[in-house]
Amino acid sequence: MRNFRKILKTVVIFLLIVGVLSAFFIGCYLKGENYHYQDGRERDAVAGSLDYIVSGTSNTLFGIKPDVISYGFTGSCYSLSGTMMTLEGRRALLEQELGRNPNVKMVLLEVSPDTLLRDREEEGPTSDLQILGRLNDAGLRWDFFRENFPVREWPAVYYDMVSKGIDCAAKLATGDYTTENQYMTAGYYENHNPDKPIPNNYSDLYHAQTLPETPRAENVEELAELVELCKQNGRDVLLIMTPQSKYFNCVYSNLDFFHRWYSEFAEAHGITYYNFNLAYDKLDKLFDDTCYYDETHLNAYGAEIFSWMLEDILYWHTQGRDNSFYFFDSYEDITWTKGFFD
Repeated sequence: MRNFRKILKTVVIFLLIVGVLSAFFIGCYLKGENYHYQDGRERDAVAGSLDYIVSGTSNTLFGIKPDVISYGFTGSCYSLSGTMMTLEGRRALLEQELGRNPNVKMVLLEVSPDTLLRDREEEGPTSDLQILGRLNDAGLRWDFFRENFPVREWPAVYYDMVSKGIDCAAKLATGDYTTENQYMTAGYYENHNPDKPIPNNYSDLYHAQTLPETPRAENVEELAELVELCKQNGRDVLLIMTPQSKYFNCVYSNLDFFHRWYSEFAEAHGITYYNFNLAYDKLDKLFDDTCYYDETHLNAYGAEIFSWMLEDILYWHTQGRDNSFYFFDSYEDITWTKGFFD
């Protein structure tokens, strides 16, 4: 009996030590901003002053410069975008920022074919783990953890936060620890990696691949919930599809399926949808060999060009102009433009 008590006491002490160390390391991670997606202090600094919010994935993280939008409007713009963000992750972050920025006039929701096709079950928790490191409110963080991480993923959550916390503690010990975001400006992340080569034999690649035409029911439901969240208090909501390379637009045969789907979705929810892959001046301004990091992401030069294209459309949108004349009706139509296959 005495040995059992000693063992129990040892186990309890060990667990307490592990708990204290875990709390310390996780605190180092959550309180600092040592990872590219951590921008809590910048969002704290602008809380209550935002007029325009962008919510998206890496397409808008790398592709939209909020400072350009702010420059063209009387107001402040911030991007909540991140790499591989799920719709649930976007909702949690957007809910927090809308709650403390009551004067937001417009929310830009980025969509793509991938928005409808993604499978959180297959992808695992990687993208949602970043949300735990971005949410400022402990209550929202707990709610997001409880709702989006099944029990089988709890070890992965613990390991991720503790390992990052140990890394942050090491930075703290060496003087490299940061408490201000060093990577993003108003939510824009400039990709400094060299551009990847994009094939340009467009006529040979034309309609060589097909995407699944199977929107996942949970994605459709979550997108609808995201729109309804944005529409609260009369906020203007825009669905936008950011430009992808001509190669991407050329190689997939059924992109019009997704374009029609989003057009019908927007009409059903009483919002506006702009697909900038179909912008009349896209091919004249955004070239595969100079404006894209890879086939689906703009580089810094392309982001500057596109942000001004977007700013112009947003300005006229707020003036009540019908901007449909600025866009082709379909991907099929754009292939008939002069020089498309050059």
